Amino acid sequence: MSMTKRSTSKQLALVFLLIGLVIAAAPRLAISQPFEFNEFHTWTDVATIYKFSNAFRYDGDYGLRGVLSDDDWSLLYLRPSVRYRTHPWLTLHGGMALFYNFLKFDDDIPELRPWVGARFVGPRPRGWIISNYLRLEYRAFYIDSTKTWDTVWRGRWQLQVRTPDFSIRSAENFYALASLEPFNNFGTSIGGTLVDRIRTNIGMGKRVTPALRMDLNYLFHRIRVSDDSQEFDVDDHVLRLRFFYHFN
Repeated sequence: MSMTKRSTSKQLALVFLLIGLVIAAAPRLAISQPFEFNEFHTWTDVATIYKFSNAFRYDGDYGLRGVLSDDDWSLLYLRPSVRYRTHPWLTLHGGMALFYNFLKFDDDIPELRPWVGARFVGPRPRGWIISNYLRLEYRAFYIDSTKTWDTVWRGRWQLQVRTPDFSIRSAENFYALASLEPFNNFGTSIGGTLVDRIRTNIGMGKRVTPALRMDLNYLFHRIRVSDDSQEFDVDDHVLRLRFFYHFN
C-alpha cells in the first residue's frame, strides 16, 4: 500500500471514529425529562459568498425547512450577513435574519433576528481544522393573537472539527466535519415556544467545482417545549443538505 493510500485510510478511519463518537454521545448531552418525543425534519439551504476584498465578504444564506418532511409546519428563512477577517485566526460576523414559520393549526409566526458572532480558527494539526464560533442573537417573534412582539436573547457556542480533504477511490475533494453546539437563552423568556438546548452535527462534503461545494449533514437537536402546564424535551433528527456558492 502506498503512503498516499495509507494516509487516506487513516483519515477515513479517524472520520468514522469521530462520527461514531458524536452519534454515541448525542442522546446523552442533555438531561432527560419525563416527556420526550422524537421528530424527523429536512432542511435545505444555499449560502452565497461574494468577496469585496481578502478581508471583507458577503455571506448570506437562504433556506427551507420541513417542506419535505412535515405536514403541519414549514419554515422559510433569509439571512443576509457579512464577514470581516481581522487575523488569519479570527473572523467577525454579523447580519439580520428573517425566519417565517408556517403553521397549519395555529397562526404563522414571523421572527426577526439581528445577530453578531466571532469565529476563532485553530489549531490546525496535520490539516485538520478546529474552530470555535460564538454568536449572540436577539430574537423577536410577532404573536398575531396579541398583536405584540415577544423577544429573547440567545447565546450559542459551536465547537467544530473538520478533516483535511481526502479521496474515496477515484473521487476526490471530500471532507468530513463534526460539531457540538450548546445554546442558552437569557433575559426575557417566551412561554409556549421552542427553546434550543443543544445541537450535534456530523456531515460529509465535497468540492464540486472551484465555485461550488455541498454538504450532507445529520443533526441531533434537542429542544425544550414549555407551556403553562408542563415542560418536555423534543429530540429532533434532521437531515440537512447545504450548498455553498462563491461568486468570485
